[in-house]
Amino acid sequence: MRRGVTLAPGGCCLLGVCAALCLPAASPAASPAPATNAATAESAFALSLLGQLGSSDNLVISPYSIDEALTMADTGAAGQTGAQIDGVLHAASESDAAADAAATRSALARAIHSGSGAPTLDVANALWTQTGLAIQAPFAQTLASDFGAPPQSTNFAGAPGAALAAINAWVGDHTGGLIRNLLGQGAVTAQTAFVLANAIYLKAHWLDPFVRSQTAPAPFTTATGQTVRVPFMNQAETSYDYASGGDYQAVELPYSSSSLSLLAILPRRETLAAFQRTLSAQILTRIAGSLAPHGVNLSMPKLDLSTQLDLNGPLAQLGMTDAFGAGANFSALTRQRALSISLVEHAAYLKVDEQGTVATGATAIIAPTAVARPPSAVVDLTLDHPYLLVLRDDASGTILFLARVADPSQS
Repeated sequence: MRRGVTLAPGGCCLLGVCAALCLPAASPAASPAPATNAATAESAFALSLLGQLGSSDNLVISPYSIDEALTMADTGAAGQTGAQIDGVLHAASESDAAADAAATRSALARAIHSGSGAPTLDVANALWTQTGLAIQAPFAQTLASDFGAPPQSTNFAGAPGAALAAINAWVGDHTGGLIRNLLGQGAVTAQTAFVLANAIYLKAHWLDPFVRSQTAPAPFTTATGQTVRVPFMNQAETSYDYASGGDYQAVELPYSSSSLSLLAILPRRETLAAFQRTLSAQILTRIAGSLAPHGVNLSMPKLDLSTQLDLNGPLAQLGMTDAFGAGANFSALTRQRALSISLVEHAAYLKVDEQGTVATGATAIIAPTAVARPPSAVVDLTLDHPYLLVLRDDASGTILFLARVADPSQS
């Protein structure tokens, strides 16, 4: 899911996202070179953000949701503020960022196939504006036509509590009820000018479900070196797309009636932290491109992960600094008031079990097929130490969710 954005007058803005993240500070990054396509740009953004989120704790985020919310905010930005958001999104300009977002939405529309067992995918955007706020017509038209988020006149000034409840209810409705309180008390005030929000919900069944009776406790070595026993799902001699390199093994689990899959990447010898530091969009593309059908004895933990965090710091460290300060320029959104972002909130949830996956995320910004038979050789793959999960659309390469599994015994 994408995050929503709310801008408040007087240089105050909040961005809320339904994924819990905590990013350590880093030096502001220079604007990257333009990406060759939407998926490459989104992957580069996802992995650069992951690099700001530590390396030793469980984590789940929806890069797609965050990207969508920032793109909506970018539509209202101008000058250096917009250029910095473009840089964080790995886009050459606001128009390129918007085009990438449109291409991604089109790809996701094609990712779900017709027929029984097809995944449920709900992606929604919304824009709430203070009654009487003069919104620039091009911004309002773009949000309505391209993002499906026409302005909804809202009485933030007179009833901020009711506005907060309505926004959180909207997020809950579009996240299967799994994210109910994206924005906490006080996030919306009488000074709030507008809120932009994105939400995404996915429920998908495996093409090859795990047999529940084969699930059994097994040891997992956590990022801290401790051993915990957690339920492991098991598949024997099953054909999966598989790849291996000197420092990793990877397996892709396809979902039914779609081009969506879950890619698990297990470092071999080095720690996940070290592997994560070297992982780039190009390397991820190379790993995905090297996948080929192979018999696999797969053992992987069941998961139930959630994250919620304030992304102001991480986004600023990636180079988006002006949007949060007095020098913010959101004149493409409104010229009636000077606005800046006060908060970017993100929350996400991921559940992986024998039947498939449920994943959801939200972001808010506030301102004052048949499987080939296994070959004769079978590899063993046990995800028994920290690894990465990339829930992606194989056809386009779009990353919907990204997770770091450091200790599956913890949520």
